[in-house]
Amino acid sequence: MGIISPQRKKGIESHQSIEPINDNEGRTWFDNTVDNNKFNVYNGEVWKESRYTLTSGLGVHFAYTIGGHDSTKAVSIVDRIEFPFNFGTASHVGNLSGSRYVQGGCNSSNYGYSMGGHNGSNRLSNIDRITFPFDSGTGSNVGTLSCVHSVSAACNSSTYGYFMGGVDENGNNLSTIDRITFPFDSGTGTHTGNLSGTIRRTGGCNCSIYGYCMGGREGGLFVTTISRFEFPFDSGITTHVGNLSKTREYGVGCNSSLYGYSMGGYDGANYYSIIDRIEFPFDSGTASHVGNLSGNLWYSIGCNSSEHGYCTGGSNVSSVLSTIDRIIFPFDSGTASHVGNLSATRYHVGGCDGTDFVSLFN
Repeated sequence: MGIISPQRKKGIESHQSIEPINDNEGRTWFDNTVDNNKFNVYNGEVWKESRYTLTSGLGVHFAYTIGGHDSTKAVSIVDRIEFPFNFGTASHVGNLSGSRYVQGGCNSSNYGYSMGGHNGSNRLSNIDRITFPFDSGTGSNVGTLSCVHSVSAACNSSTYGYFMGGVDENGNNLSTIDRITFPFDSGTGTHTGNLSGTIRRTGGCNCSIYGYCMGGREGGLFVTTISRFEFPFDSGITTHVGNLSKTREYGVGCNSSLYGYSMGGYDGANYYSIIDRIEFPFDSGTASHVGNLSGNLWYSIGCNSSEHGYCTGGSNVSSVLSTIDRIIFPFDSGTASHVGNLSATRYHVGGCDGTDFVSLFN
């Protein structure tokens, strides 16, 4: 299942021995000429040979929406979409080791992780792992965070996963950043540093060098703060490098190789469809409002392939949703397309994908 036939499209733009005519950031083509058999990825400037081979990068073709709440209870559902997902319904491919919501999600090239969250009765420190390409079964409980976290954001480098901020077992906001080393299969996450403030309900994204924490709520205040830390982050405090275009929490993140995106959110009075964009390496200024989701949304999750960003699940003013929206990189204007739905309505979801831009472009 992890072997890619040159005759089959598996979430990449084209299988061919001729370079595509239309260059586009993140577009991937497979050169199947003799003695090559390499993926090539357009990074916005040039085509670069990827380290992915026919049998590596088993998660690169899929994104997963993990757990959540269906408005009556926490669920353990793991849904999967196959890139480039542009129509239909996500497949329910398995479950976590237990029901949970408001957890963080991150990934290496071979594994996806669900960290922390709430099971309806208690806040959690659990870390579950799924092995790519996950198509059946139950996630494995492989360890714990350094403390209980929920309503937090996550991001990752190729080597580490990071869990940022959130709420502890007593409902207090946290600044804690936990780190796990891939392939994490046992033990406890390491408390490696802190955010510049105690923040919950934030969003996360990353480029190959930095991890970003965007927006959220600090104390009782909704914030626009964008803070940054450099990989491999093993000590210290994140740097406040800029701000979102509007104050809000639950603005979920995704990224291409060149840009990070914050999608949707809530400011205590208004639900938003805003899509903000930052350009890597973002170190100052204000994110650009470049477009909108297909509707107002919060409590959703973001993920991405090398070509597209996705916003899945969530809630609007009156309903829990199953919506899957998609943007095409480099998204700089317009409205996201509603391309499909999850297997069931739910919000407070987690998520991950197998796209690793460090592996793709180095």
